[in-house]
Amino acid sequence: MNIRIVTDTTCDLPASIVEKHDITVVPLYINQGDKSYLDGVNLTREEFYRLLPSFRPAPSTATPSTDVFAQTWNRLADAGAQAILSIHISEKLSATVNAARVAAEQFTRIPVTVLDSSQLSLGMGFIVEKAAELATLGHKMEDILASL
Repeated sequence: MNIRIVTDTTCDLPASIVEKHDITVVPLYINQGDKSYLDGVNLTREEFYRLLPSFRPAPSTATPSTDVFAQTWNRLADAGAQAILSIHISEKLSATVNAARVAAEQFTRIPVTVLDSSQLSLGMGFIVEKAAELATLGHKMEDILASL
C-alpha cells in the first residue's frame, strides 16, 4: 500500500530529509501585526529570526484550515497515495491536529489517519521521519502506528 506522510512546519525537519522521504509539509501561518506569512514559504526561518527582535507586538501563529488539509490530501491521492498518515504538533500547543482531525472526518477519498505527535520541533520531526522510513519500506498503517 502506498502510504504518504504529511506533517506541518513545526516539525523542523531539514529539507534534505523531507525530500529524501517525500514528506508533505503543510505550513502554519505566522501573523505579525496586519501581515500573515506562510511558515517556510514566504517567510524563511532565517528571516523570521532576523526580524524577531523588531516585531511589535510579538508574532503569533495560526492553524491551517480544514480546506488546506483536504487540498493537500487530494493532491496526494491524485499522485497515487492509497492512505495518508498526517502527524502534527501536540494539541496542547496548537489546534493544528484538531483541524486535521476535522478534515479527516470529512475526507472520504482515501483513508487518512491523524496522529497527535505530543511533540514539537525535532521531537516531532523524528517521529515523522520514522513513519516515512517505515512507509517507504512498505509497512502497513497499523504497523507504523505501533512502531511510533
